[in-house]
Amino acid sequence: MEKLIVDRIVGDIAVLERDDRSHIEVLLSDIGLDIKEGSVLLFDGAVYTADVTDEDVRRKRIFEMQQKLKNRA
Repeated sequence: MEKLIVDRIVGDIAVLERDDRSHIEVLLSDIGLDIKEGSVLLFDGAVYTADVTDEDVRRKRIFEMQQKLKNRA
């Protein structure tokens, strides 16, 4: 199963980032989920599913890093 991160959404296309930092473009209609930038998806070759747990962990880690940077100034 491949893990993908929604990098950005442009019109009706989602730009997804792979683990190796490469990007692919997928039609939102092919994903079939309510996604936004930063959403974590799992793809089994046919179906996309949301990985809400991993998304929450990533968002928390990013928030903590932002707070550390803010406190350094």
